[in-house]
Amino acid sequence: MPPSLLQLLIALALAGLTFLVSYPLAVGEGRSVDALDAFLLVFALVNLRVSWSAANAANGGRAPAWFVLAGLGTAALITWAMVRALAPR
Repeated sequence: MPPSLLQLLIALALAGLTFLVSYPLAVGEGRSVDALDAFLLVFALVNLRVSWSAANAANGGRAPAWFVLAGLGTAALITWAMVRALAPR
């Protein structure tokens, strides 16, 4: 297994974990955001960046097509989850 795949799987696991855990943080009268999800998603984004760099370094500056598709899908999931976590409820 390439090292970039492990980092990508960690990013996916962290993004998926946000559907199971939460810690609402009050930001105003009757409004809250999910601070724990935002914290986990930052780590997921860091892992995605590390895996993307490792995939590019291992293949002469160009990540394989399967990795690009999986990475873009992971980035979309992280973005959607971050918007969901930080939108006041």
